Amino acid sequence: MVSRDPFDIPGLSDVFEALRRGRHICAEDGDLYWALKENFPVLERLFSALGFRLESHPRDFFYFHGSGSLSDRSERMAVFMFILVEWLSDRGEPVEESIITRRFNISQLPHFKIERYARYMSEAGISGENGLTDVIRNFERFGFARRDSEDSFSFRPPVFRFVDLCHSILENDESGDDASRDVPASGGATSYGTGVEEGDR
Repeated sequence: MVSRDPFDIPGLSDVFEALRRGRHICAEDGDLYWALKENFPVLERLFSALGFRLESHPRDFFYFHGSGSLSDRSERMAVFMFILVEWLSDRGEPVEESIITRRFNISQLPHFKIERYARYMSEAGISGENGLTDVIRNFERFGFARRDSEDSFSFRPPVFRFVDLCHSILENDESGDDASRDVPASGGATSYGTGVEEGDR
């Protein structure tokens, strides 16, 4: 329902709370998504007045833009995605299509099956299967993925924030540009950006 008064939008408090906690909202989120989709200009102004920057991604999802600071949690999620992107590319698979359409079996992921990848994971502070599961759980928590079964998961459209980050860092690697300035949120947003709140540590 389109509303000129943001306070008349059904579920406004649920939308704000989800976004504030770093959730990325897409069509799979039903009412939360439609509240944003149908009232974006109104909500953009409201949240801006409160110190938050509401973003609408070209791939049709919404989130609060953060300060660009890279939390430990975001770094671990980024390392996970870099490995996955490289692995899919090395196998000759269409990376973006595979990421958004494929169901991934956790026990078959390459992150600890290839020595170089295992070293990257260790350097990021991710230890073994439990650490891998924790990373996947964070992808779910912030709306980047959904769990299909105990041992499998699929990505949701918001994961393209991480895919975009991978492409950006690869493109800027030689130039020395700071590609981390648009790091996906992985914590509670504050009026100053997106960071990890005490309750989320």
